[in-house]
Amino acid sequence: MKQLVAVLCVLGMLSACGGGKAVREEPAKLQEFSAQRRVQEIWTADSGASAAKLAVTLSPALDGDVIYTSDPKGKVRAFAANSGRRLWQVRVKQLVTGATAAGDGLVVVATKKGEVIALDRADGHRLWTSGISSQALAPAAIGAGVVVVQSVDGKLTGLSAKDGKRLWRYERTEPPLSLYGTARPVIVADAVLTGFASGKVAAIHVQTGKLLWELPVAQPQGRNEVERLVDVDVSPVVVRNVLYAASYQGKIIALDAQTGRILWSRDVSTYSGMDADANNIYLTDDRGNVMAFDQRTGASVWKQEQLRARQLNAPRCVDGLVAVGDFEGYVHWLSSDDGHFVARYRVGSKAVRSQVLAGHDMLYVSNQAGNLAALRLEKN
Repeated sequence: MKQLVAVLCVLGMLSACGGGKAVREEPAKLQEFSAQRRVQEIWTADSGASAAKLAVTLSPALDGDVIYTSDPKGKVRAFAANSGRRLWQVRVKQLVTGATAAGDGLVVVATKKGEVIALDRADGHRLWTSGISSQALAPAAIGAGVVVVQSVDGKLTGLSAKDGKRLWRYERTEPPLSLYGTARPVIVADAVLTGFASGKVAAIHVQTGKLLWELPVAQPQGRNEVERLVDVDVSPVVVRNVLYAASYQGKIIALDAQTGRILWSRDVSTYSGMDADANNIYLTDDRGNVMAFDQRTGASVWKQEQLRARQLNAPRCVDGLVAVGDFEGYVHWLSSDDGHFVARYRVGSKAVRSQVLAGHDMLYVSNQAGNLAALRLEKN
């Protein structure tokens, strides 16, 4: 198994890492602005035990009209998306490390012991349990009758959605040092798209596990293993058959999702995530800047620098805006046109690490304390 580390200098808090003493960059202080939209809190719910001091991210899943959550102590809950009413709760009696995934009638979580547990969407009863090579931190991908899980040792496993039987396993050589985490696989048509700690992104046949194509997003450079980290911990984003992938200390690239042909690339360093609307691709870089790139050309559209070192999560596009959460529990809405601040709201005092969910004209925000909130933007 490869060595995994939570390197402090890649958490957006340091301005120098390498030979000598690292210099901590202080989080930017929030600046006052004239809000253009009012944030209304529709409901809140307790989604489980706190993970504020743990190296796991509490990521809920939205499937239809229901939100599913899990906590480190093994409690899995279902909430009505429109009201926050709890529909059911079960305990899997194991420590849960993998974020929640839902689809095809399943709710899927992963455990610290390297097991994948599938529950029935309707009432939470256990359908099957399947072992994988090590623990998984990212949510599974569910589709085409397959549950695809990427574990922290770099292996990708395809399980039957029906009974959890292992269908295939894709393995590749990984570097001795990597960021603590993996990309979430994405299923598009008959392919699973994901990134690896080697700095490469790959397409794998969802039914057989056969490699379709593989390309580097970044090449390792530097004098030591920390400088040579090029993990693709960001889940790929696919828009109109174009795949966007990005790495730490590397690039963001656009490529044809069917053939792997590179369309454009730009230097950038990120490990949190991306999202896209009809025109741009958005990401938060490793310094805490929110950036927008033109999908067709890769040209920079705008860069918002007032949230530096605030440990931003992956952006979420909604209603012409870009929403990001930070380490103090704030959610910031930025204009997709130029990145200026439109609204701000605080959901508790703990970090918002998981990407917010959008649906039913609301945003659903989960923080590391186990607070789940449904927010709606109203015009002033």
